Amino acid sequence: MSPNEHVPSMVQAGGYFPEARGFVDGEWYYEENVRAVRLGLRLQKKLHQEKSPFQTLAVYDTTFFGKVLTLDDAVMLTERDEFVYHEMLTHLPLCSMADPKSVLIIGGGDCGCLREILKHESVTRVVQVDIDERVTRVCEQFFPWTRQAASDPRAELLFDDGIHYIDKSESEFDLIIVDSTDPKGPGVVLFLSDFYQKVARALKPGGVMVAQTETPHWQAVMMGAIYQEMRQAFPLVSSYLGWIPTYPSGCWSWAYASASRQHGDYLDEPRAKKLESTCLYYNRDVHRGAFAQPNFVKKILAGENPFRALDESHRRFLLAEGALS
Repeated sequence: MSPNEHVPSMVQAGGYFPEARGFVDGEWYYEENVRAVRLGLRLQKKLHQEKSPFQTLAVYDTTFFGKVLTLDDAVMLTERDEFVYHEMLTHLPLCSMADPKSVLIIGGGDCGCLREILKHESVTRVVQVDIDERVTRVCEQFFPWTRQAASDPRAELLFDDGIHYIDKSESEFDLIIVDSTDPKGPGVVLFLSDFYQKVARALKPGGVMVAQTETPHWQAVMMGAIYQEMRQAFPLVSSYLGWIPTYPSGCWSWAYASASRQHGDYLDEPRAKKLESTCLYYNRDVHRGAFAQPNFVKKILAGENPFRALDESHRRFLLAEGALS
């Protein structure tokens, strides 16, 4: 059996609907999701574009969102709202630990997560493993924090396959952050139980994994399948939410997973309070409230699809249009 044969079909196929696609039309960049909704960003100019051995990278200058990084024509970050994603992936899990020392980032080539982790004085070692060195090198040219974070003596940047790296790790990290792209193509393996089990082995006792888990609005089936995979490796899995205007639907989710630590067990109040002055999104109230889930998200996490009738109707439309096989 191949490692992907057991995967829920909606994860393996990249979701219930076609993958997102991005394109430039005149002075606008558009990202289209589920063949039904588009985000438009008004451009000033294209600053850079190249094709690495792994993906197409582009950097645009926009009139409102500042510089924008896209990978394979999907928005990865903008200067106006990247802080939400990076602060929520880092400070929430780190402030739930009394004295975190070691962190592994899988992905994260733009170094936004690395930048935020380095604000924690207790952290003495951060290993970042991203398969595509060109992401980091391009970001060093256009996003000032990348070079600064990468030069910190506590940071170790490796350009390798994160799965190969984690295969060699055991009880090594207090926190593992999976800062991945969407579950499509080669990236699908980062959303499967086999990978999550390797992450669990690489964590120290009491360690935590956090990972991005897509949007509950556009990809309910995919999100539910991801959490199903995760629960096969971690007995304690929770979801938390944040709002990122340039990500699909504007509402994004992350997972907090551990063998022994519940998300609400502990909050380092002094450290969280100190961090607040350096953050634009994260604070102690956000930390406590991020795990409060709307009822529709609770249904998704339980394996239900609250949008089933709407999704089926849209799927029939796309089939008739020839957009799905």
